[in-house]
Amino acid sequence: MSDLRRIVGTTRVIALLTLGSRLVGLAREMTFAHFFSAGPVLSAFRVAFMIPNVARRLFGEGALSSSLVPVLTDVIHREGDEAGRRLSGAILVLLTATLTVLTILAEVALAIAMRWTPEPALKLTAMLLPYMLLICVTATAGGVLNVRGHFASPAAAPVIMNLALIAGALFGARGLRLADFELMTVVCGATLVSGVVQVFWQLAALQRVGFTPRLVWDTRSEAVRRVFSMMGPMILGLSTVQVSSVADYLIAYLAVTNEAGERVGPAVLGYAQYLYQLPLGVFGIALATAVFPVMSTRAAADDGAGLAEVFSRGMRLSMFISLPSAAGMIVIAEPIVRTLFERGAFGRDDTARVAGAVVCYAIGIPAYGALHVIVRAFYALKDSATPMRIAAMVVGLNLVLGTLLVLTPLQERGIALATAATASLQVVLLARRLRQRLPEVRWRPILRSTARQLGATGVMSAALLLVPRVEGAWRIVSRWDAVELGYLVFVGLTGYAACGLLFRIDEMSMLISRDGAAPVRDRSGTGEEADHA
Repeated sequence: MSDLRRIVGTTRVIALLTLGSRLVGLAREMTFAHFFSAGPVLSAFRVAFMIPNVARRLFGEGALSSSLVPVLTDVIHREGDEAGRRLSGAILVLLTATLTVLTILAEVALAIAMRWTPEPALKLTAMLLPYMLLICVTATAGGVLNVRGHFASPAAAPVIMNLALIAGALFGARGLRLADFELMTVVCGATLVSGVVQVFWQLAALQRVGFTPRLVWDTRSEAVRRVFSMMGPMILGLSTVQVSSVADYLIAYLAVTNEAGERVGPAVLGYAQYLYQLPLGVFGIALATAVFPVMSTRAAADDGAGLAEVFSRGMRLSMFISLPSAAGMIVIAEPIVRTLFERGAFGRDDTARVAGAVVCYAIGIPAYGALHVIVRAFYALKDSATPMRIAAMVVGLNLVLGTLLVLTPLQERGIALATAATASLQVVLLARRLRQRLPEVRWRPILRSTARQLGATGVMSAALLLVPRVEGAWRIVSRWDAVELGYLVFVGLTGYAACGLLFRIDEMSMLISRDGAAPVRDRSGTGEEADHA
């Protein structure tokens, strides 16, 4: 099986599994909307969950996994499975010990802080901190499974958390007749239970594939040191979107209130972030997860041309999905929010605020998708310093820009706009550096493919804008929100797919073909029927 077919096939599997998880996550957000609207209790929960959630994204989809994957792959290749079991076990033990100490220290600090202020966010943070340890162990075990070529259990594990949160909210509201803050404490308890279940879920999966880690305390081995030495710079380099999300929530919590003076910023941004991250999480991260081991293998073999080809394919696939996703989010943001969330405690004013934030975040969807691929190209080259330096500058700029814009009439929309703008800048700066670091990359085919995709996206957007002007059909479908949204999505998907075939966009053929094969065009664009990957 060629690298291209392996990437496309693996991406399909991970994307389908992640889609199931995200749909359950969407049901969770709809449950939150029904019981908490975009109000202060949900804002407090968003801030409290920020620490374990960012830790999950870093260790599950970022720093530790990105440093462990190439090192563990190399150790297994050179020394065998037993050495790999020892390395993975040592990492799990050190991670557990470190996070246990950090959790205890943080709990003590929160207990002291709560003596001075009864802030609800502090109380919920104290409840949720142990989840950081549980979810990070879960995510690291999932990274080991990815190295062994098993993606189902790691991709399916978040479903457990989402189902637990939904069950907790329904049980607290319907069974215990709780509301507001008391109901949210039940949701936090359900979160902790789900964390324990997820740990045992992943450990059982490792046992099934015959790769149970050897739990040893080992801080001296060269492999362990390599993992943690790479991990430090990666935390900043790969996690700009996550760090920006933290900054978004903190600024929004302090600066954004509704007409009643309630802190609603994080609640609004949370709904908006979930929606714009839906295509990113389903496809962008799935693609990066599939591409990274292949790029690492090519880099380890000192195959610069092969690495460049895999990177090019990854970027083109990323743009193929993210460009129409961004356009669709921008054009039909309000119907999306209204259909999904406007029920129960969630009203029209909430819809307007969330839709405005969705539009601003959606501008950066192509950048967010590209970022996952381009940063992993640097890591495959064992270069974590370059992403670290660029990310440090971008995070600082995002903080300044977000703080300035939130004080304008844009409010939370300004925070979202700052995040999108700085993520786009980060991609540009990283691409310029990658041209020097990996000169084998052919940028013209990437840009040519992106231009075709932009054309198809433009036609799709025009169709979505024109649909409401078709009086007869629109009068029928607009009577029901769900039918209206389904009709718009159908028009968008059909229009983009038709243009993909009309404009001869290779990525369309790659995704719909059974083996992931597609014609690869040469520099002249004449179209050479071959698989160069």
